[in-house]
Amino acid sequence: MNDASDVIGIGDDRLLHMRGVAERAYELAGELFHWPETKRREMFVLGFVHDIGYRFAHQQTDHEELGGSILQSSGYRYWREISSHGESESTYWSDELIVLNLADMQTGPNGERLSMDERLRDIGERYGSGSEQYVQAERLKGILETSLREVAGAPPAERAP
Repeated sequence: MNDASDVIGIGDDRLLHMRGVAERAYELAGELFHWPETKRREMFVLGFVHDIGYRFAHQQTDHEELGGSILQSSGYRYWREISSHGESESTYWSDELIVLNLADMQTGPNGERLSMDERLRDIGERYGSGSEQYVQAERLKGILETSLREVAGAPPAERAP
């Protein structure tokens, strides 16, 4: 399992997904939180690097922690968001993680914009409706819907970083 040839890696489709998540995270940072341009750009970078762990992962479910670990050792500010993205039972939550998870759940495997229901359907088709990936995504969708209602009800000044 230490053989580099059995890692999942980052193919062209994954790069398209990462770029799509980056673009959506940039948009959401403005739409939801009214963050300034500098923060929106940080969210673009967060979206772009969110799946970097696939380069070293042997199993799909390991990419979040691997990516977070790599970025933490590099001094990246949002490494916790990378480690926690896609995890419905995470004990760590931040507005930045909401942006990342929402952007990820609204971006298909080739970077196309999807609704969360379409993304959930896609995950079910690729991994199976009983898979860990699907179960996590379904739970995460519910958490994000609740978070969106909370964000909509809070004045922007109270949500700013």
